[in-house]
Amino acid sequence: MSVTCLITALPSEARPLITHFGMRSFAHPHLKMHASDTMVLLQCGVGKLNAAVATATMLNSCPTVSSIINVGIAGSDQPLGETLIAHHVQDEASAQQWFPHLPSVRKLPKLTSVRVLSVDTPANDYKQHTAFDMEAAGIFAAATKVLDLAFIHSLKVVSDNKQINIEAITAESVHASIQCAIPAIEQLRDALPFDALPSTATTDALAEAVQARIHYTETEKHALVQLLNRHRALLKTLPSETELVQLESAKAIRHQLTKTIDQAHVEY
Repeated sequence: MSVTCLITALPSEARPLITHFGMRSFAHPHLKMHASDTMVLLQCGVGKLNAAVATATMLNSCPTVSSIINVGIAGSDQPLGETLIAHHVQDEASAQQWFPHLPSVRKLPKLTSVRVLSVDTPANDYKQHTAFDMEAAGIFAAATKVLDLAFIHSLKVVSDNKQINIEAITAESVHASIQCAIPAIEQLRDALPFDALPSTATTDALAEAVQARIHYTETEKHALVQLLNRHRALLKTLPSETELVQLESAKAIRHQLTKTIDQAHVEY
């Protein structure tokens, strides 16, 4: 089953999504999360660092998550309340950038695409075809270590522009803005190329074969599946069972997989 994670920064962004998608509180020792059968929601907090740490922790805890949609408000030169999709995400401080692989225009006919520039403090320099936020770069920095850019997206609803000052934003206006974005969220999720993903059956079979020959705790089993999924996503293949069991311990296998993943060359 393909599970999509919606990531918001603010409670007022999260609440309308929790209600609409029928999510319930999901117990996690470190994260604010809600879940339904096919979706989870992560409230990451404000700022790139919070976003990056929360996203990485969520992906480690939820290996079934195969796509991420960041949903939130942003300042822009576009009309107030318009829903935008990022074709370019950039961290203003580091200049690091990502280019999401957007679905075809016919599948998302009503969405304007823009650059999303993640800043460290709220900005009101409304540049053309740019939306300002504070989390997208952190989410992309963490998520691209696990997922392909065809499955990581950012939807922003214009909360302020040259006509409506950032100080006019309220919890009620944010709630209303995110409600307006729900059709776009559903449209985007339906357009994601889940049918192009390789089956998880081979990953699960390899994990079970290794666990049959080497002792694994429940926590270690979870980590193994996560590492195998990351290995497959980055290297387009899985390690052989023989190669893994020769390492003789769950710890040694974890270290080897982590080393291989960290050294993988990521192409965009």
